[in-house]
Amino acid sequence: MPARLRWGILSTARIAQTLFVPGVRAGAETEVLAVGSRSIEAARAFARELQIPRAYGSYDALLENEDVDAVYVALPNSLHAEWTIRAANAGKHVLCEKPLARTAADAERMAAACRAAGVLLMEAFMWRHHPQHARVRELLNDGAIGEPSFVRASFGYVINPAREAGGLNVRLDEALEGGSLMDVGCYSVNVSRWVFGSEPVAVAAQQRIDPKYGVEVSFGGVLRFPEGQLAMIDSSFVHTPVNRYEIAGPEGRIVVEPAFRPDDSPAHIEIYRGSNHSVETIPPSNQFANEADHFARSIRAGTLLPPAENGVAQARILEFLYSAARTSTPAL
Repeated sequence: MPARLRWGILSTARIAQTLFVPGVRAGAETEVLAVGSRSIEAARAFARELQIPRAYGSYDALLENEDVDAVYVALPNSLHAEWTIRAANAGKHVLCEKPLARTAADAERMAAACRAAGVLLMEAFMWRHHPQHARVRELLNDGAIGEPSFVRASFGYVINPAREAGGLNVRLDEALEGGSLMDVGCYSVNVSRWVFGSEPVAVAAQQRIDPKYGVEVSFGGVLRFPEGQLAMIDSSFVHTPVNRYEIAGPEGRIVVEPAFRPDDSPAHIEIYRGSNHSVETIPPSNQFANEADHFARSIRAGTLLPPAENGVAQARILEFLYSAARTSTPAL
């Protein structure tokens, strides 16, 4: 691999345009070489705006470029498995937008294809690469609140049904596996698993399906972990923005806000212990740059943390949550 990892971007999605490509530019170890779209005009416009050397009118054409070391899959959820597998078969390392898949079976197919091809697969949970969470882990390891027993994590916003290029926002498109759990609730699931360092053993859930779109615009779930710890997670497309998580233990609690998308703002960690309350401010950090650089270092080292199997486990929990929401009948 050359000194800088060379990216190919699959899709001209807004997240690639406004967050990932600028993040790569802010990093130290990678660069963007090419972009692919179903439309050559869209690819050329994207490349021209962001000064990307090469543009392709199909995803396959980008994968044929031998100079591309890794691809960033920013496609709708329903296309993650297909194009991750195709990229692996083309010998490309893959950073796939979260979540890897809606089902564990699809996520396992993705991981298996990458293992067979000898390439790395990483789920793009960029929040894990912000220093505020490293500080939270330090606090937990130091016993700041005792052994964590409860997590409450929320992520939501009011969605715009239209997308920039016209048509329906992909997050509301049932055929593309949209929905608030897939879009933002997955972060709350992910941070809960991260805090407890284990997988849930039971889940319960409720959802509000919008009859116009056929996807959940609000979702609430409870996850029980092996030692009895609980996590309450919620996501929404229909309420004012929230972006936080809280960890509670016998000696106090930690509140992180903004948690998953601080963007250019400082992050704040509030620590409550009895009557004592302190606030730590973490300077802004480009978590997309950190994520891209982490992936490049992992490729050079030949090992990845968290491994692709973490994304398979994440997909399994999402699948269980959806099943619980479909079958749950609350008593009134």
